[in-house]
Amino acid sequence: MGIGSLCGLLAGCQHDPWADQFLKSQPANGDLVGTYRVDSDTLARRISIPMSTKTLTISQDAEIVLSADHKAQFLHVPEIHEPAIQTCVVSGAGSWDLGRNDAYFVVNVQIQPQDNPQLVDGCEPTYYGQLILYGKKPPYKLHITIGDPDSGDAMQFKRVN
Repeated sequence: MGIGSLCGLLAGCQHDPWADQFLKSQPANGDLVGTYRVDSDTLARRISIPMSTKTLTISQDAEIVLSADHKAQFLHVPEIHEPAIQTCVVSGAGSWDLGRNDAYFVVNVQIQPQDNPQLVDGCEPTYYGQLILYGKKPPYKLHITIGDPDSGDAMQFKRVN
């Protein structure tokens, strides 16, 4: 109780508000395979772009496909490209594998965009990302943190098949 009070006095403890539901036990690969679309809660949320007064625009058509052969496809998935603080949209194909980020299980993705985005919008030629597994049992959601995890800004994709 004393530590909690001390944290409150020191402007609050830092904590990712989503972390309590991040997956800590290893999932079966089969539980990850499928098509994921941005969930309705994400579409309804106002997500701030770090170090900007702008908000992130997310297409309701945003989609992630994870195949059993560890191939991945992204369609209209927004990404914040730093340090320029600009929004890129990732559409393309690549691969995925299961990994860890500290105590949590993640899906590591490597996506080659369909066109050369560097020439179009200054984005990286290959997208490397971590999709945190969200939920305690399948079907899991894919969680993408935007900026500082403590801000609570994030996108989530739910499995639709």
